[in-house]
Amino acid sequence: MERNNSKEWINSLKIAIINNDLKKIKEYSKRTIPENFNSLEEAKEALNLVNQAKKILEEKKDTIQKKMFQLKQQNKYNNSYISYTREWNI
Repeated sequence: MERNNSKEWINSLKIAIINNDLKKIKEYSKRTIPENFNSLEEAKEALNLVNQAKKILEEKKDTIQKKMFQLKQQNKYNNSYISYTREWNI
């Protein structure tokens, strides 16, 4: 793999993380991480970025799960209210 590709991959992932661009983070996380880096520092930076991307995706997943739970609770409430109003002809 060319040395340029590793730096390009790092810069692209870094921009996606800074912009909190979930679509781009997902895109770059699906790409193969370059096998060769120019330096140990570059490899460490790549590892750090992957960990940051993982954290962002996990936070988004948690947010979605919480919202889904809230929607389910709201749906249960709405259904029970509808049943109650029908039962009492309100």
